[in-house]
Amino acid sequence: MQEFVAVLVPLLIIMDPLGNLPFFLLFTRDNTEAERRRMALVAAVASAVILVGFALSGDALLRFFHISMPAFQLAGGFIFFIYALQMLALIPSGIKTSAEEEQEGIRKENIALVPLAVPLLAGPGAITAVLVWRQQLTAPGQQLELLAAILAACAIVYLALFFAGTLRRLLGVSGIRVITRLMGLLLAVIAVQFMVDGFRAL
Repeated sequence: MQEFVAVLVPLLIIMDPLGNLPFFLLFTRDNTEAERRRMALVAAVASAVILVGFALSGDALLRFFHISMPAFQLAGGFIFFIYALQMLALIPSGIKTSAEEEQEGIRKENIALVPLAVPLLAGPGAITAVLVWRQQLTAPGQQLELLAAILAACAIVYLALFFAGTLRRLLGVSGIRVITRLMGLLLAVIAVQFMVDGFRAL
C-alpha cells in the first residue's frame, strides 16, 4: 500500500487534474454536458492506455536507446522541477502546451485526445515518471502496483473532469490556484528527490 500511494500521489500531482480544469472548461465551452463527460471519459482512457503502454515497454525503450537509469532520473527530475515552477507561478506558462495548441484546442470540436490526453494529462512528465518507476519497481507485485496506481490516477482524473463545472463553482479560480501551488511545492520536492537519487546512482 505504501508503494501504491507513493506512485499514485506524485502521478496525480504531475497529471494535475485540478490545474487542467480551466483548460477543459475553456476547450469545451460550446459543448453540452453530455459531450463534456464523454470527452472526459475518452481523455482518461487514452491517458491510461498511453501510461500503461510505457509502463509495460519502458525497459525495451531504455535498452534500445542505451539510456542509463541515473541519466533518466536526472532528466525526469529536471522536467518535474520546471513543471513545479510553472505550477507555483514562478515561471510563465506554456511548457505543457503552446499558445498555438491552446488556440487549436478552442477551435476543435473534440479535444479528448489532443490536447487533453496528450500533452496535458499523459504528457512528458507523466511518461517520464512512469518509466522511472518501472525501472525501480522490478518485482512482479510491484509492477502490478504501478499499473494499479496508473489506473487509479486516471480514474480520479476522470472524476475531476466529470465534475469540472461543480469543482469550478465550489473552489473558484482562487481555490484552484491555491491547491495547484501547494501541489507544485510537493512536485518540486519530488523533483529534487529524483535528481538526488540519480546523482547517488552515478
